[in-house]
Amino acid sequence: MDIKEQGLMKYYYEKLRDHNFDEKDCYAFLHLIQKHSKENGCIQELADFVMKRDQYNGSIKEKLFASRKKFEQLGKTKAAIRVDDVFSFREIKSELNKTLAGCQLEPLENEPINDFVTCLISLMQQVKMIQKDRETGKLFFAISQKQIILMIEIEVAQNFLKKTNVVFPVLTANNSYIALKKQDHYDTPYLFTDKIIEVVNHGGKLEVMVPDRTGL
Repeated sequence: MDIKEQGLMKYYYEKLRDHNFDEKDCYAFLHLIQKHSKENGCIQELADFVMKRDQYNGSIKEKLFASRKKFEQLGKTKAAIRVDDVFSFREIKSELNKTLAGCQLEPLENEPINDFVTCLISLMQQVKMIQKDRETGKLFFAISQKQIILMIEIEVAQNFLKKTNVVFPVLTANNSYIALKKQDHYDTPYLFTDKIIEVVNHGGKLEVMVPDRTGL
């Protein structure tokens, strides 16, 4: 890493550490840290996904299609379906801090890591899932009272003739940014399939900007 790149890395790292970070900073930060992260690790894959979007064909896409297959087995097996995030908060925190250590930067605590994941979720919204030159799904932003969630809605074939769509989480962060009323006892998230959410920073506080908050 040359001196100029070191300066840029330190600049975005300090913004994240000091809670002055937003989704645009996250995009630049991902570009900087990608080549310093573990090959095929979660930070490299997340950065690759954000940069390539619907042209991405790495492990995240493989995991999403593997989760879809679980739903295709409904009615064919008695096994319960469990769908985990493509990468857990713990995985992201661990690898990001290892990447930072390799750049001679101190590890980050949970709160700035949560900001980082929230910005990632915003950057990944609206990416289309393309399979055999056809759109079969899309990622979108979702918010519950407790969580910020990247969701996927994807087409599932239950038999050779019938197809339906299922929705499940891809990434999750804690919601400490926007106050919402619960939709129900289960805190079912509000889904923003068409609206574009922006994650900005005002005065050292991350904010989730939702257009037209009527009913939230």
